[in-house]
Amino acid sequence: MDMFSTRTMMAMVEEGRTSNHTWLRDRYFGTRPTFDTQYIEFDVVDMTGRKLAPFVDPKASGAVLGRKGYKTQAFVAPEVSPYRVTTAEDLLKRSAGETIYSTLTPMQRAAQLLGKDLADLDEIISRREEAMCAEALFTGKISIAGAGLSADEISYWSNLASADQPKTTLTTKWDATATKTAAIMKDLRDARRSMNKRGGFTPTELICGTKVIDTLLDKFTGSNAFDMRRVDMGAIDPQHLPNGVSYWGYLKDSALDIYSYDEWYLNDSGTEVAMVPENLCLLASPNVRTMLAYGAVGVVDESSPNGISVYAGARVPASWVQHANPTGRILQMKSRPLPIIQQIYGFHVLDALTAVSS
Repeated sequence: MDMFSTRTMMAMVEEGRTSNHTWLRDRYFGTRPTFDTQYIEFDVVDMTGRKLAPFVDPKASGAVLGRKGYKTQAFVAPEVSPYRVTTAEDLLKRSAGETIYSTLTPMQRAAQLLGKDLADLDEIISRREEAMCAEALFTGKISIAGAGLSADEISYWSNLASADQPKTTLTTKWDATATKTAAIMKDLRDARRSMNKRGGFTPTELICGTKVIDTLLDKFTGSNAFDMRRVDMGAIDPQHLPNGVSYWGYLKDSALDIYSYDEWYLNDSGTEVAMVPENLCLLASPNVRTMLAYGAVGVVDESSPNGISVYAGARVPASWVQHANPTGRILQMKSRPLPIIQQIYGFHVLDALTAVSS
């Protein structure tokens, strides 16, 4: 078999995908359907509501009950297609970590480079997916921008009035000197109550930005707000948590497990951006319906009757030989990921700290 064929490389990618840990994506977007179209559609059914069955005269025929309505939402999955170029020089020189006296042939080195490049391309796409999931959770939208693209965004809160959006900007910030522990706990109870009222969801986790967790720890010190009996090193082993994730304890008043997530990415201008905005926190329910959907991608395929093959998959690699700028073999990884929050009231964002002007 040709090791550069699309089908062979897809198997190689699947073998290595479990090595990438992305906490928000894996915790809250575990459903991963693939589609053979670029448009991804789903129906949102209205809430059941809290109506009571009406009393009727026993001699009457009963009371008519209307059916629940629904609305259809459609999104176009954006494409990411990073690639690497392998030149003849790459095959003739020692790679990083290879012994100086290596006897690898150019073909053996090509096989090693193929595996490494596939892993690298998969990792950079995974980081993009994590950033998309974080943006969807904390802002209710995903910004789409890139070379040759008109700036666009996918919004999950677009049909909601500002007052109905699952976000609260606190008027009394938690880092204010006068703010006491009792006020913070009431804010969390209010947000929890709002989630129950609007969507019927009971949050069990609070995901904090770096400054939020520092503020909580500072305010709660000595207040016995955290039940440290839940922190059992035999049951919760920090070594088993993904990199950057910390579990801080259990907040009895709101029945919330407290986490922080220290992870960053570089945006297009090279600036480091926190996955979890440092001034925000998120109340989350693990039972919310979400998905990380993948749209179909097209790959140039000379063996196909029309020269294009369409694949439905999370990762679709392709390879071809380029004769100029520079001369070498191109290895490209295509994907069209789209995080979708189907039940938006299953999460609630709190803007909890004083904004610091840059």
